Amino acid sequence: MNTTKMEPIEIKLPQDIIFAMRGLEKPEWVKKKLKMALAILLFQEGTISLGKATELTEMSRVGFMEVLKEHNIPAYEYGEKSFEKDQQAIDRYREMVEK
Repeated sequence: MNTTKMEPIEIKLPQDIIFAMRGLEKPEWVKKKLKMALAILLFQEGTISLGKATELTEMSRVGFMEVLKEHNIPAYEYGEKSFEKDQQAIDRYREMVEK
């Protein structure tokens, strides 16, 4: 059940872009594409989480992750800091087990 309150926004686009979108797609499909593009951008920037991106696109988490994969965008960032933190946790666990 989606309890997130939605609010409409208005954007102004050049007429030729509007014409191109109307000529190619149904209005609902255009809205869906714009939401997808926004979700991808905001997720990639780190502005929204994976969960919020899936909520915005009204997709499953796995489905949105597939879209990210198609655009060569990692769904999860696992950098050097995360690796070091995990290594420290493993070392602490090993110390506890060896006692």
